[in-house]
This record gives sequence, C-alpha cells and structure tokens, in this order.
Amino acid sequence: MRHQKSNSQISKSSLFLIILGCLLGLLVLAAIIFQPWYYLEKHSGSYDSEWPYHDQTHGDYSSNYDGIDISRHNGRIHWDELQGNKHLKFIYVKASEGRTHKDPCYERNIREARNHGFLVGSYHFLSKGSSGASQFENFKNTIDWEKQDILPMIDAEDDGTKGWSKEEIQEHLRDFIFACKKEYGKVPIIYCSQSYYKDYLSPDFDDYTLFIANYRKAQPVLPGKPKYDIWQFSRRGRIPGIWTWVDLDKFADGMSIDKIQIKN
Repeated sequence: MRHQKSNSQISKSSLFLIILGCLLGLLVLAAIIFQPWYYLEKHSGSYDSEWPYHDQTHGDYSSNYDGIDISRHNGRIHWDELQGNKHLKFIYVKASEGRTHKDPCYERNIREARNHGFLVGSYHFLSKGSSGASQFENFKNTIDWEKQDILPMIDAEDDGTKGWSKEEIQEHLRDFIFACKKEYGKVPIIYCSQSYYKDYLSPDFDDYTLFIANYRKAQPVLPGKPKYDIWQFSRRGRIPGIWTWVDLDKFADGMSIDKIQIKN
C-alpha cells in the first residue's frame, strides 16, 4: 500500500508540473500576441497602421534637439501635430534592413514628413547574412532618390552585425558606402554608438561624417582624431504628435543642416 501511495503522489506531482508549465506557456504566448512592439518587430510585412492607440509617453515635452529618427517602432505619427515644430531641422526615416526587409512604415513616413515641410533622409540598418553591396540594392530599391533632402545614412549596431568580425563589418560597410557613392555620387553618413565606433570602425572610418549615439549626457568622445558630427543623445524624447518615445539628435558645434543637405 505504501508503494502504491508513493506512485500516486508522484503522478499528481507530475500532472501539477505539466499544468503549471502549460499555464506559463499560455501567459508568455498572450504577452507576445498582445504587445504591439513585438508584433511590429517580428512581422515585417504586416503591421497595425493605427497603433499606438494612445500616448504612451509622459512628462514634459523635450527641447534642445535638431532632429529625430523614426521607424515602424514609433507607429502611427500624428503629422498635423508635429508640423511647425521649431526644433526639428531634419528627420531620418528607416527605409530598409538586410538584403530584403523594407520598413512597412517607410513610404507613409517619408511622404508625410515631406508633405508637412520637413527635410528628410533615409537610412538602412546593416545586418549580417548578406553582403553590403546586396544590402545597398535593397536600400536603393526602397527609396526614391528624388525625395531625399539630406544625405543617406547607414546604421551599424551590435544587434545587426553580431557574429561578424571587425574585418567583416568594415568590409561590408565599405561595400555599402562604395555602392551608394557610385549610384548617387554621395557618401552616406555612418551611424553607430560611441563604443561600436571604438571597437569596430576606428581609425579606418575617421574621415566620414559620423552620427554617434551616446546617452550618458556627455558629448561623444571618439578615439584618435575624429569628432562626431551628429549626436543621438536620448532614446526617450517626448514630442507632440509622436505617441512613443523617440530618438533625439543634435548637431555638433560647427555642424549644421547645410552640411548634410543634398544640393543637386
């Protein structure tokens, strides 16, 4: 009898663990399904064009910035509220990523930004798995060059290039830049974090226009001779018309919109 009782207890314990595991799995699945940021991140060709449904930010509106960069992660933007923003001298819009991905909000964002009087440029997110040259083809096929007001930008980050060596990162970045210059006669701006530049790009890219992310409230300091040209100083900007936190950018001393504006 004692042996039978022990088996029964083990069976009940196993059943409890199975049920508990199923419940936890359902909770995780529900969190994935109902969080819009996950939906936008993982479903490149399908998105909710009305998200977000309410302002997800709080506090005072930001000040002392010159530009912003936006993508599908910012969702629907209320351009009529954004129009007339005295701070905004430029807006960078994500166009593409890797060899095939196109940001589903790109066409709407670039159209609305220009229609509301902003100077705009487009950027590509460098991603391992395909060559820099093939990624430029994706970028070129996504944008309309005639609708670009400021220089294009190539975004290099750990999230995209993890798994590539320093040499591979530099090779693919150069290939993208070379293809862009050959196609448009313009050299793209390079965006990366301060630490990324130090680890992977210095000193080989010192002569390029550099857009550096650093959120420590101190101006970026790069190794060697180069100085940053544009500083992304915050990931939590609050701006009328954008109902998510947005990246804030400002020019370095001596830098201005004229120096990145395309003048055909």
